[in-house]
Amino acid sequence: MNKSNVRLFFLLLVILTINTPIFSQDTGQYKVGISYASSLRSHKDKFLFYMKLKTDTNFVINGNADQITAIDSVNSIAYFPKKLNTGDYYSVFMLEGTRPCSIAGSTTTEIGGTISNQDVLIYINCGMPPLTIVKMNITGIESGETFKFADGYGRTLSASFNTLVSLGGFPVGDSWTLKQLDGPRPCTFNLNSTVVPDNNGNPYIIQCDCKKYLPPNPPPKIKYDLVSRSTDNKTTATYYETATPVIGGTSNAAGGNEGRYTAFVSYAKGIDGSSGKFREIFWRDRSTGETKLISRSATGEEANAECNAPAISADGETVAFESYATNLSPNDNNGARDVFVWKQSTGKVQLVSKTPSGESGNSESMEPSISGDGNIIAFSSNASNIVEALNGGLNVFVHNVAAGTTELISRDYETGKSVGGSVPSVSEDGTRIAFCSFSYRLVKNDNNNLWDIFLWEKGVPGLKRISITSTGGERDQGTESSSRVVAPTISGDGNMIAYATTATNVVPGDTNGMQDVFLYNIQTGTVKRISTDKNGNEGNGDSPIDQGVRVGISYDGSWISFNTNATNLGVAKGNIVVKNISSNTIIPVTNITGGSTARPMLSRFGNFVIAGTSEKYDNRYPSSGIFTFYTNITGTQPVQNKN
Repeated sequence: MNKSNVRLFFLLLVILTINTPIFSQDTGQYKVGISYASSLRSHKDKFLFYMKLKTDTNFVINGNADQITAIDSVNSIAYFPKKLNTGDYYSVFMLEGTRPCSIAGSTTTEIGGTISNQDVLIYINCGMPPLTIVKMNITGIESGETFKFADGYGRTLSASFNTLVSLGGFPVGDSWTLKQLDGPRPCTFNLNSTVVPDNNGNPYIIQCDCKKYLPPNPPPKIKYDLVSRSTDNKTTATYYETATPVIGGTSNAAGGNEGRYTAFVSYAKGIDGSSGKFREIFWRDRSTGETKLISRSATGEEANAECNAPAISADGETVAFESYATNLSPNDNNGARDVFVWKQSTGKVQLVSKTPSGESGNSESMEPSISGDGNIIAFSSNASNIVEALNGGLNVFVHNVAAGTTELISRDYETGKSVGGSVPSVSEDGTRIAFCSFSYRLVKNDNNNLWDIFLWEKGVPGLKRISITSTGGERDQGTESSSRVVAPTISGDGNMIAYATTATNVVPGDTNGMQDVFLYNIQTGTVKRISTDKNGNEGNGDSPIDQGVRVGISYDGSWISFNTNATNLGVAKGNIVVKNISSNTIIPVTNITGGSTARPMLSRFGNFVIAGTSEKYDNRYPSSGIFTFYTNITGTQPVQNKN
């Protein structure tokens, strides 16, 4: 037989093998299935099984797809598509899997039998994946309250008192999917890892905080401190000479440093040697009274062009900002705006928006946001050479200062190429970033042709769209411009995202036609309108006043700050308020009657608001400007300010 005849013979053999019925009839009555003995499977687990007749000695597996079935993380029972008849003798064996499996309690990897007027379900045991025992320490539950939680494996927990409870074993390396199902208010979790950690055989404890955050009664007396002033108190910067203040300090214990550190923009002349020629970045230690001009070159000269948009770390010792200056870094040679970072420990400024070789990007970079320890900085850039896979346009990047690496996060969900994004906000641990984008290519099924807010999470594939309605639908445009850019604010713990929009369908009953503040809970997937009065009635004016600006948020998202043009939220038009998301308590911060206020930011626990106002609040100084407002929300003693 020549080679051509040999090839023809084997081709006919394969065709006959694939098309010859293996079972006694093409259409059977009874099913054969596989049942996984354990209810817990890793998201990565998959086990493939094959079924054949006793007489099927020359079968081709790939040619009999109706005789293959799989057990995975979703399906604990799976039936073979092919049905059998009484008297058919079947044999089932494992093709492949994450781990070896025993079939029907036997160590054998194959088992058979004869169909006898009923379906057959074969039990398999593939053992457990490597597990970490996870426990949850639940605090803050009061008498009569019940909270319910669920994990990603169908296990639920109901807690009616403070307890340390075991959630069971979790497969090492799986992503976290712990969420709150029910309760009188949201709880916060300290999930420090995006995947289940390998804890070397020790339990991994998650802190779950369900406590109420209520202001003292009667409302606290608010105290004021003018921040926009020099160290010697001889020079003050007015409201009209300052902008975009931020506030840091992490401890609210007695004698703690919450609200101690601030940063702001000013073009006032004479503060720490500033000439007043350009907007510069200043950092103030409210405890020592020192105000530093930090947008300086390595040789001490102030920035030689405009600086803006400071972002301060939670500990208050690192500040990122944007600048058009050309003298802040020897590697800045693009003649465009760039992002820089200053550290109090060194007093030095570093270039952030740079290529892998350390040169500045080839276009503008801006809008920095910074992690709690100052090591992770998210920013926006038009540069096309910071990382690979760039198509041009404004995109969002995350930079690791210590490692010197930069990652693109505004990626097309299919191609991985850049598709656009801006105004990022980073969580305190640097693992979650919220940002705005007009692209419909960041997630599937984005069909509203409007801006949306997205969530990036380190180690989790893909992005999550946040700015959807309470029922999961598309947000409408409201009265805002289709080109409006909206700046989200993510809470320090990474569980809450606040943003403002005029959309009318985010929650039911939104009929005021105004801009409102909304808060999205990442753990529960719920959204709530914040800019309402204590009884839930909607505001009769825009909140915040300017469209698209950030709102202030505390570390756990329980307190929100914003200014408002509404007159039914407990203040006159144009003032600043702080609101508790659980109790709906509203605390007035300012009481202006004819001036104006600017965007307010909150300290870590909400005890301080920082904002600019045209009125003179600190009676020690005859100046408007930037002030901290002491709210005493948690009853903490204020930072002692040196004059």
